[in-house]
Amino acid sequence: MTLKELQAKVQKLEDIEAIRKLQYAYGYYLAHWEEGQIVDLFADDAVLDMPRGIRRGKEAVRKYYDYADHYGTGKPKPPGFLHQLMPLCGIIDIEVDGKTAKGRWYGFGLYGLPVEDRIQALIGTGIWENEFVKEDGIWKFKVLRYRGSFASRYEKGWVEEPRWAEAPRSKNKPPEPGADDSTGYGYPSGKVVPYHYKNPVSGK
Repeated sequence: MTLKELQAKVQKLEDIEAIRKLQYAYGYYLAHWEEGQIVDLFADDAVLDMPRGIRRGKEAVRKYYDYADHYGTGKPKPPGFLHQLMPLCGIIDIEVDGKTAKGRWYGFGLYGLPVEDRIQALIGTGIWENEFVKEDGIWKFKVLRYRGSFASRYEKGWVEEPRWAEAPRSKNKPPEPGADDSTGYGYPSGKVVPYHYKNPVSGK
């Protein structure tokens, strides 16, 4: 292996680790809905591709993560609030240009979300298929794409209640016209969120 090849390999490993840290940091900030910290992780022309539609640009991202609007409460976060969505089993691939990348994780969640004057305990999971861009040597979210599998009341579970009927509805700006308003990937549909990568053994 030449010095140039070795340097390229080290750079790739450093890039993978930086993207992993970015995804993990997002999860920690999301747990307590720290809007400012979350928004700083996104590129200016970032895209949020979420179950209720697509939002484009940093300002749309900022609006989406406004707590009072997102949860439709018009109030600050209650002490019992929790949105702990943990990234698991990450697979990260750096593109040939070294400036863009893709990553896939499970998002496993335990939540304490506001419903009127109480906090509801929930359990949920989904898939992130995200895209990243390296700007001035720093990796950021280019596309954050999440497809939920289920979000259920803890006492009910995902088999009996794959979708929580009382889920708060955002009051913020609607997604752009024509955006798909549902994932179609939820349990028990059996539909798999498309992989960004080929089979690492067969190459298919």
